[in-house]
Amino acid sequence: MAKKKVTTTPAAETTAAPPPKPRPFAGQRWAFFGDFAIWPAYHRGNPATVAFRRGATVVDLLDETVDFVVFGDERGTGRSEAKRLAERLVDDGGKLKILDEVAYRELVRIDLAGKRFCFVGGFDCAPGGLDDGLLAKMVERAGGVVTADVDASLDYLVSGNRKGPSKIKLQNVADKLIEGGAPLVRLDETGFLQLVRTETTGPGGELDFSGFLSQLYGHVDEGKLGRALDMLRKDRYQLYAKLDDQHLVGVVRSQTSQSSVYASWITPQGHYGCAQPDLEECMGLQGAPCKHLLVLIVGLARAHQMPMAQALAWIRAAKRRPPRDDHDLCAETFLQYKGAEAGEIDWRPTETIPEDFYAM
Repeated sequence: MAKKKVTTTPAAETTAAPPPKPRPFAGQRWAFFGDFAIWPAYHRGNPATVAFRRGATVVDLLDETVDFVVFGDERGTGRSEAKRLAERLVDDGGKLKILDEVAYRELVRIDLAGKRFCFVGGFDCAPGGLDDGLLAKMVERAGGVVTADVDASLDYLVSGNRKGPSKIKLQNVADKLIEGGAPLVRLDETGFLQLVRTETTGPGGELDFSGFLSQLYGHVDEGKLGRALDMLRKDRYQLYAKLDDQHLVGVVRSQTSQSSVYASWITPQGHYGCAQPDLEECMGLQGAPCKHLLVLIVGLARAHQMPMAQALAWIRAAKRRPPRDDHDLCAETFLQYKGAEAGEIDWRPTETIPEDFYAM
């Protein structure tokens, strides 16, 4: 009987097993309640799935054995009851740590330190492209580096929604590099904005302006915010605005006509609207804050006339809400605006400067 031939693989040719992925939550019990208002698609799974992949045991019931509980900003089954129980467990000296969705997003955010980004095409979120500095500032704030080279050392190729020089050519170069095994990732605008979004504040506890815009993009239409920034970069605006605990209301000039104005407003509860002097609704609303309201908010935040954290909170409350009519508020605002123009009312505007929206 012939012996079966056994083939061995030389040690030098043996393929080593990939190193195990880090499991920073190993041995911990996590619970999640409520839906997340913002959750990046790059995680390829919901918040609980991400915790599980990091080694956590995810449980449905909250008790003294749980190490971390995370509460999303949106409603969900058992969220209110779990929040009350979590506070009692902490008050009783338990080991439980409570996280909101902002803290959890930052905890599991992809580390971009030293990652290289290249941009191709035109961008709705940054009409000025790389020249206005916003895209580069977002990358740098997240720890990355911007480069013009598409090669094997590149980590992310970001393609804008619009056409641009050599866009198709560079995308093809990136595709060939990926086919050749390069660990290069292609992103569209939405994917990029999700990836570089950071929740952290500066040393003084305040957001810088690029961080403010990075977070704002998670709550509003990218194209509308891009058009609002385009308006602020192209011209000076005198924003007649009033801000108190009940609402922000202001008058914003049209981009296309010096004589046309809009009254835009928003409340802490997320109610908002925008109207013309005849009290007809602004055509740009379409179910979400329009560019005039965004010009008002961004312009005031840049001029430090509205706290950035407050602006984000009010805009976040407006997410997925339809606009409303408030004819009395708009009519009163237009009346006061006319009085200010005639010198009959002391209402001094906040003036925006285009350079402030290039030097991010």
